[in-house]
Amino acid sequence: MIYLPIYKTLNADATVKAIFGDNLRIYEDIAPLNSLVPYAVWQELPSTAENSIDCPAKTDHIMYQVIVYDTNQKRAYEGRDAIRRALETQSYILNPRISNYEPDTKLFSRGFDANWFLVR
Repeated sequence: MIYLPIYKTLNADATVKAIFGDNLRIYEDIAPLNSLVPYAVWQELPSTAENSIDCPAKTDHIMYQVIVYDTNQKRAYEGRDAIRRALETQSYILNPRISNYEPDTKLFSRGFDANWFLVR
């Protein structure tokens, strides 16, 4: 199976590391309970294969979503922007402005949807 290199790409970015720590607080699917803020979670969304009649698909169009969580609204924006800048050189940003506030956890969430053309 071929995985999206999101963590690898973000771990190579100095601005992302400055916000999310040297041991990146960026998780696939779910963050550990009581994670320090800010942290980010990413997940794959429905995707499609680039099919051909004469051969199997060679590229997958993988849609994914990144959400940053923080108690500080401004820092949540900054975290989202840093991750977006690091990933948009390899992805197409589809929905750049997801925003929410979760009253139960008292966390601001800021994120985006993107599409990565992943060669198999």
